[in-house]
Amino acid sequence: MSIDFTELVWLDHHHEVTLDELAELSGLSEVELQQLVDSGALMPTNPDEASLNFSGHCVISIRTLSRLKQDFELEPNAFALTLVFLERIRVLELKLQALNVGNAK
Repeated sequence: MSIDFTELVWLDHHHEVTLDELAELSGLSEVELQQLVDSGALMPTNPDEASLNFSGHCVISIRTLSRLKQDFELEPNAFALTLVFLERIRVLELKLQALNVGNAK
């Protein structure tokens, strides 16, 4: 599996992606993504604006959610809970990695 350079840039938390870009990158529809926003599982960086933007770090979790949807025929009702769990796992992995780096010194 090769990773395109543009994907590497988008995964940086300083970059933002639009709803259209997130749909294109993830394989989820804009309707499915909007449902995640409405449920509070996906937080836009600009919730009060008409055109929603998202932090680049959410691309990983959203792509994983899309793969789980395809592989396990995940129902739309399970999307929000699955995304919350994926984000929680990502945060805990980052904390564990930081602890391991700190202990290695």
